[in-house]
Amino acid sequence: MFDAAKYVQNSFNLVFPRQPTIRRKANEFEEKLRGRYVQPQIIGIPDELDPEVPRIIFGSEHGFSQVIISQVNLVLNVTYSPDWQTDISKGREYLLERTSVLYDLLEVIDGVSPLFCGLTTRARLRASRSEAAVLKVLAALFMKGQPRPRTFDIEVKTVTAHSSKFFSNMTVRNYCSWNMDARQVAVPRFSRKQCSESGIEVVGDFNDRYAYNEHTDYHSSREVAPKVIEGGLREMKTMVEKIRGARS
Repeated sequence: MFDAAKYVQNSFNLVFPRQPTIRRKANEFEEKLRGRYVQPQIIGIPDELDPEVPRIIFGSEHGFSQVIISQVNLVLNVTYSPDWQTDISKGREYLLERTSVLYDLLEVIDGVSPLFCGLTTRARLRASRSEAAVLKVLAALFMKGQPRPRTFDIEVKTVTAHSSKFFSNMTVRNYCSWNMDARQVAVPRFSRKQCSESGIEVVGDFNDRYAYNEHTDYHSSREVAPKVIEGGLREMKTMVEKIRGARS
């Protein structure tokens, strides 16, 4: 019923204590990223504004990833090309390489230790059957029965703890996508009858915030990143296999 999972996006988030003047480190960050990322975009907003708003954005030379820097985190966003989407082993190697760069950037900020880190993964399983059949699969997996009459969408989120250190947040929902016409009106119509593709989307967030929440002396580290990446991809694989093995 479902095609092979396509891993569409990954995002690795490295969180640290607020650094109000981080934008002044732009030249040092650029030097660290030279040869991999192009000249950054500097966001001209006051230092007093929301610390989570990006201050510096680097785009990769090939355009598939970016590094976003705010006053409280460093984020690596990766969007995979079609030939990588069905082979997450390539994405895994890329993540292991590029996340180490984030820790190199953190060294530019003197005396700052990471608080926690996390990997977000978004994957889609295209369905070969009707949207009603997709809803039946979700209901059977997570609601132990049939969807109620007139059910339009189903979204389920679970949070589990692992090894008294990691959280695994898993969101599973049905999705529908459309081929948008550039000539369409300003406010498009998203009719389900015009849906070009439907299936199940899985979004996983695996992080070590559990340890940060429960232990006042806890700090994350460079050594934790591979464990978060491996754990996040393993959790996604388990969920994908569970969905593909389900019957409507």
